[in-house]
Amino acid sequence: MRPLRARGALGLVLACAITARAAAEPPQTLHLTFVGDLMTHPALSGMADYSDIFRGVADVLQGSDLAFANLEFPVDSTRPSAGYPSFNAHPDYVRAAAEAGLNVFSTANNHAFDGGVEGVFETICALSSLEGPRRLFFSGTRGNARRPFLPQGITVHGVRVGFIAATQFTNQGEGSQYIHVVDYLDPEAAAEFEELVRQTSPLFDLYIVSFHGDLEYRREPSSAKRAFFHRLVESGATIVFGHHPHVLQEHELVTVHSRRRLIMYSMGNFISGMARSAQPPDPDGLEALLMDSIMLNVDVEVEAGASSVKGTRAIPIVNYQPGKGGVVVLKMDDVAEGKTEASKAWRSNVEARRARMQGLLQAAGSGG
Repeated sequence: MRPLRARGALGLVLACAITARAAAEPPQTLHLTFVGDLMTHPALSGMADYSDIFRGVADVLQGSDLAFANLEFPVDSTRPSAGYPSFNAHPDYVRAAAEAGLNVFSTANNHAFDGGVEGVFETICALSSLEGPRRLFFSGTRGNARRPFLPQGITVHGVRVGFIAATQFTNQGEGSQYIHVVDYLDPEAAAEFEELVRQTSPLFDLYIVSFHGDLEYRREPSSAKRAFFHRLVESGATIVFGHHPHVLQEHELVTVHSRRRLIMYSMGNFISGMARSAQPPDPDGLEALLMDSIMLNVDVEVEAGASSVKGTRAIPIVNYQPGKGGVVVLKMDDVAEGKTEASKAWRSNVEARRARMQGLLQAAGSGG
């Protein structure tokens, strides 16, 4: 392991962070919401109004102090919008997400280098300049290869939140000068990242790690990822927010030094066009798993320099393709109970999928 030492640029940044640290008024509760991958596919690119995507869940996002998502594409207005295998979106898509309430984004993922270095730079510029109802924050990419990857500081209600994002790899196998790449299967890389969390987490009241990795379409986290995520909470993270498999995996509360920590192994897809059929799918098949996930409400009790997760509430969601085209994200309860425009066939199908989802959450001890 190469020990991380607070020297040079890193030492200066840490010293400034310590000086500027704003302590929370003890105790108080922050209300956070986490969702999975925000993606762009051909089914989404032709939508006339991207705000339609989020209308059915905006009340949850806007009711949160911070709402987190994985932004799995470059945002480059100089290139056409594009889906798999090389994603790209324009700022109006992200603006709609921000107006719906999302305001903290991970930009470190396997598609982060789809547009090359210019795509990374354009994304940073777009997220830095977008105006919405509240300021946007992001972590996982940098425009200056000489600057260290450090947590993004977010102050909300006097609480100092640290947010840091990393990915296990990029599809191109390059770009690590500008994208925070940490392969947790490499013991040295994993240990160095854990040391970064250990050194920087004391600078904040609440520390959140976003990590993109593991195998796609896998319903259970690998033993290696599970162990790595546990080491991150033991190193100082209050919350570990995982994504990449595109299907929902369990989340769990663990106790470290008498305080409750939260681990989300994979939050699945929040919005995507991976399921190409507009017909109700097999409730237990892969297509349904790609369309179904949860929004996770998290209440965190915060004191000066310390935090503990009070509880979580899962809101099951579904990606639905309306007759007018495109994809929207809806609460499963609203669809199953006939509160949306979904057809009777879709309502019955989603009701079965909601039952499966509730069984998954209860089996993992994370329902309600």
